[in-house]
Amino acid sequence: MISKSIILNKLLDKYEKSKSLVTNSNRRIILKLDKMKEYDIENYQAKKLFHDIIFDLERKGLIFYSWKNHEKRKFVKRNMVK
Repeated sequence: MISKSIILNKLLDKYEKSKSLVTNSNRRIILKLDKMKEYDIENYQAKKLFHDIIFDLERKGLIFYSWKNHEKRKFVKRNMVK
C-alpha cells in the first residue's frame, strides 16, 4: 500500500544521495514512477490512490509534479469519461 510517507521518503533518499545536498544546487529531484514497485500500472485503484496522494502533496506545497505529454492526455481523457 502506497502512502505519503513512502513517496516523501523516496524523494528525500534521492536528494540525500545527490550532489544537491553538498553543493546546494537548484536541481530538481525526479522520481520516476515506472521505477517504483509501489506504482502498479495494472491496478486502477492503486494507481488512482497514488495519483490522489501526489495531488494532495502538491496542494500542500510539498512537491511539484509534471506529466509526460502523452500521459497527461491519457489522464485527462480517462477523467473526462467518468
